Amino acid sequence: IKPVVRILPHEAALNALHDLEQEQLWQKGLIKEYHSGITEIIRRYFEKRFGMPAMEMTTSEAVELMRQRPETEPIRDLTYGFLSNADMVKFARFTPMNSVNEEMMNQAYEIVNKTAPANGNEAKKGEDGVQ
Repeated sequence: IKPVVRILPHEAALNALHDLEQEQLWQKGLIKEYHSGITEIIRRYFEKRFGMPAMEMTTSEAVELMRQRPETEPIRDLTYGFLSNADMVKFARFTPMNSVNEEMMNQAYEIVNKTAPANGNEAKKGEDGVQ
C-alpha cells in the first residue's frame, strides 16, 4: 500500500511559482505567457484554498467575491492590483517594465504566504532556499 501524499494548496502554489520563476519566461520575451501562467497559479490557488471558481471569473468578480470572505482581507487590494496588471498584459497588449514582471512574482508569493494556514510550516520565498 502506497501512502497518499497530500499537497496543501499553498504548497502546490509555492512550488508552481518557483517552477515558473525558473522558466524565466519574461526574460525570454514571453511576457504574455508569463503573466498568464502566474495568474493561473494564483487563481487555481484561490479555487483550492477558498473554494471559489476563480478560473471562470473576471478580476472584478473574483475580488468582489473575496470581499465576502473575511480570510481574504489581507490580500484583497494586493490581489486586485496583481490581477489588473496581468489583465493589461494579457488583454490590452501592455508591455510592462522588467521591474513590474519581477514585482508580479513577489506579489504572487506574498498573496500565497499571507493566506497560507498559520501552522508555521509554510515555505516562504528566500527562507533557507526552500520554496
